[in-house]
Amino acid sequence: MDRQEVARAVARVIVDNPTAPATILAELAGLIREGADEKERRVTGERVRRALKDLQQMPGLAGDEALAEKVRQAFAKREEEKERRRQEREREAAEASASQYDEDIQWLMEQQAIHAIEMSKGTKIGEMDLLKWAGSAYKLDRSRNKYTYTLEPTSRPADLPLIISTLGNIPAASGFKKGKGGGKKPLLP
Repeated sequence: MDRQEVARAVARVIVDNPTAPATILAELAGLIREGADEKERRVTGERVRRALKDLQQMPGLAGDEALAEKVRQAFAKREEEKERRRQEREREAAEASASQYDEDIQWLMEQQAIHAIEMSKGTKIGEMDLLKWAGSAYKLDRSRNKYTYTLEPTSRPADLPLIISTLGNIPAASGFKKGKGGGKKPLLP
């Protein structure tokens, strides 16, 4: 078959199956014979792809004007389908990225809790475990980098800082100074 005959055969088939790939179009057009080997299938697939490009550039190769218009509409549907698939892939990638971000935040929060538990083992404040007391006394700030003391500053022991770092070994308070009655007061950065 010459190039124009392949284009006409593909034009007749693409009208009913605008989103089908080239190999399926070749089979539907009857261009691949039943006992064809892999090499023949590949060559025919390339001829169909070339015919698709030709038809997209010159829909008049389809033969009559009515078929040429249907071919134009089929290519428009093909482009719409490509765009829909591209948008779907982008949306899935964005969802995967967002879920990865959520997993990272969850992991950081778990690490914060583990660090707080390790730091509070055996420490008591007013007959209460430090972790239990800190749960009501400290609140995470907006940046999620520091716990800030939320109760009256006089209700806390003097050796506890107003701000505690969530990053573990990086203190939010830059040190302590001696206060009245021998207590320690934090030096804030």
